[in-house]
Amino acid sequence: MAFAERECAPMSEALSPARDDVVTPGARRRFVASTVIDAVGSGLWMPFALLFLVHGRGLGLVESGAALTVGGFIGLASVPLVGTAADRIGFVRVLVAGNVIRCACFLCYPFVSSAWQVIVLAAVISIGDRLFWTANAPLVTALTSGRDAEKLMGTQTIARFTGAGIGAAAAAVLPAIAGAAMYNLLALANAASFALAAVLLFGVPVPGAPSAPPDPTAKPVKGSWLLLLRNRPYVAFCATHVLYALASVSKFAVLPLVVFDVLRGPQWLPGAAVAVSTVIIVTSQRPITAWFARRNRSTGMVTASILFAVSFATLATLTALPMSLATVAILAFSVLASGAEAIFAPITTATAAAAAPPHMGGRASGLFQLSWGVAQVAAPVLLTGLLSQGNVVLWSTLGILAALTIPAVLRLRASLPPGTLS
Repeated sequence: MAFAERECAPMSEALSPARDDVVTPGARRRFVASTVIDAVGSGLWMPFALLFLVHGRGLGLVESGAALTVGGFIGLASVPLVGTAADRIGFVRVLVAGNVIRCACFLCYPFVSSAWQVIVLAAVISIGDRLFWTANAPLVTALTSGRDAEKLMGTQTIARFTGAGIGAAAAAVLPAIAGAAMYNLLALANAASFALAAVLLFGVPVPGAPSAPPDPTAKPVKGSWLLLLRNRPYVAFCATHVLYALASVSKFAVLPLVVFDVLRGPQWLPGAAVAVSTVIIVTSQRPITAWFARRNRSTGMVTASILFAVSFATLATLTALPMSLATVAILAFSVLASGAEAIFAPITTATAAAAAPPHMGGRASGLFQLSWGVAQVAAPVLLTGLLSQGNVVLWSTLGILAALTIPAVLRLRASLPPGTLS
């Protein structure tokens, strides 16, 4: 089905399924290269954000963290406007705008000296991120055919985790050997990566342009947020995805607190769990995506649900185990949860693109991306509140929430457009 169809004159870049006579292999390669560069740069910066502000710019740890959080929340509020803009001006332009905005912000990072400046930059960068992720999935769908969309999204996941892994490793070493100039150089290098990603996108044509002139008597079909929210199956899918996103966000968010404060375990264990996760994602994402591409999407989503539920159940037993077995359980959890991540992330993103109502591709993608934002905002309060009630309560609740996605997916299989979850 078309992800976004031409709705009126300003939508000169509206998308429909890709055709080989319109989109050349070279154009696809430029798009892939652009998004991989973006993903690596974004992943690489995540471990450096606080390090840059504290060690590179001399700001306080608490004020830096608070400024990044406030800025991120402000940027999250842009989702409705971003979704509308994507439908009106086209996904390619939105993706280019996201890269240009983030390039400009990272050029400014070496000059920040106060928390309010960090809030402004973090908010604008968050808007740039929303622009990227809102436009990315529709473009992937338009530039690929069949289940190839999931394979390309899997490649992007590998790039993001590779960047995060490199960043985490470098962040552990640089504070001892790097001065402020090195941190500033990293910010400028990130700006350059976004600039390069934007330049590459200029060579990507808009696929699926109609071969016949439009009917002058036909009325333009317009989408709206109200119409989208009335589409109950799609809204239900996004609500279900909140639970998947919560599982993804939660898998390592409170693990260090559990290891240090509950188990009194070794300092190296949380880092080792993250390292195992990174290796699993980078090495297994492609074969996992290829294997599930030959099966129903609902099968992949249910499998991810089971793996998340079992992995959380494994951690619920930690306080009853000796430290040696608890260590094994944590590493086993890292393997299971990472496998679930590798399965569900490409599949759910491709499903959201395929299930989007016609003429509202940008708004639909924005709503889907908002489901990630809701999970990220809710996670700190939910997880700390559950942990205050005990380790068993924390992980058992997360396991139950993960298991609830199974009946939800089975119900959605019948209510979403035909073939969406096949």
